[in-house]
Amino acid sequence: MRRLLLLVPLFLGACGENGADFETFPQPAELVLHAPQIADLELSPSRATIMDGDGNVSVTAGFVFTDTGLDIATIHVDISDGTSYTIPFPETVNVASGTHDETFNVSTATAGSYTVEVWLVDKLASVSNHAMVTFDVIDSAQASEWGAQWTNRLTGLPFGLSDVIWDGEYFIAVGAGGIILTSADGITWAERESGTDVGLNAVAFDDTVIVAVGLDTTVLMSTDHGASWSLKNSASGVRLGGVAINAPQIVTGGMDLNTGDAFMMRSLDLGETWAILGSLPQKDHFVTKLIHAGGLFVAATDVFSWLSDARVLVSLDGENWQSILLRDEVAAIYTLVHDGERFIVAGGENAVFASADGFYWTQLETPDEMTNITYGGAAWSGSRLVIHGGLTWWNWWVGTPPHHAAGLSSIDGGATWQVFDIDGYYESHGIAWGDGRFVSVGSTSAVSGEGDIYTFP
Repeated sequence: MRRLLLLVPLFLGACGENGADFETFPQPAELVLHAPQIADLELSPSRATIMDGDGNVSVTAGFVFTDTGLDIATIHVDISDGTSYTIPFPETVNVASGTHDETFNVSTATAGSYTVEVWLVDKLASVSNHAMVTFDVIDSAQASEWGAQWTNRLTGLPFGLSDVIWDGEYFIAVGAGGIILTSADGITWAERESGTDVGLNAVAFDDTVIVAVGLDTTVLMSTDHGASWSLKNSASGVRLGGVAINAPQIVTGGMDLNTGDAFMMRSLDLGETWAILGSLPQKDHFVTKLIHAGGLFVAATDVFSWLSDARVLVSLDGENWQSILLRDEVAAIYTLVHDGERFIVAGGENAVFASADGFYWTQLETPDEMTNITYGGAAWSGSRLVIHGGLTWWNWWVGTPPHHAAGLSSIDGGATWQVFDIDGYYESHGIAWGDGRFVSVGSTSAVSGEGDIYTFP
């Protein structure tokens, strides 16, 4: 990567009176080049559905580099669709070896498999090797065949799964018996030691902090993408159903198993100390899901009474909450997602609502055929909203129900919907989008204790 020019001064030898005698000196050394090197190039995501991100998605290229000259100047990216980037390399990252992430846009306007080529150039114009990977854009025909495209990755697990997230590098799934699974691609999964055997119901992340919660007020934390976990709280009598993080604040909620009342607690120091919130506005609506987005905490809720209504809880600070009526008729709300502009919640009785500010909600019109579906998972890809659940429990109470598709997909914010199915009686409890794919976790059926993981594509 370095051109090293050894300049050797030339001196004239002494001249004798009988003629000139010249001494012989070494010639200048040839240029020695020390070009940077690049290895282990990966894209995240490495695939997308056509027109994701309104035609462009943000992609991060991660790679390992070496540079003995410590003077990398630019990163060059060429995409086979004709797009190219020249990006300054940060001066602060110039070390002999290390890893680097660089983000740029990739077009999703046309389906196909595209080559992404990355190389480095130093300040003396030495060029590294060229590393290449592919980025796949799935065509509209593939994207519409949801039932055919969902692939089972793990099946018949001896534990049901409750929730899943993508933290930017890994999927993290949690479930019964303290189970925690992680995956870099949604396809290959590894079980992690949680340190508990209580059921885990929800998982959330913010920056580098991941928190999982469950039965007996259990709170677990990880800062290494779910590889290891530490216990932050545990006490009997409460089932935590949701958690949200706005670091360093963590808010988690659920139900007091002794009274059936709603329960919430929060920590202002990343789980080191906790305070129970004693003035919740709607004691009979216990928390089933929590998120922090758009500067708000929003909690989905459920009730025991058939005479109650459908509500969410909303807070600006995580301490003071308002109860917001969705509709007068009963509808348990089990999942919620933010698409960058709106909150979308969904649950039983085919209930799907949207709100731009968390306080004023509109029920979205959904197909009548989905009346007997209870939605348990939702995710947003940047252009597509996906909601999936399973048959409402009373279908099983009255006898084995007929199979029915249990998912909705929309690319226009819920104005129109496509009904799809993942697999038979499979019931989603959580869905995440990451690395160019949807990952759904749940149970083989509403009455099964076995777990499954599916991906699209």
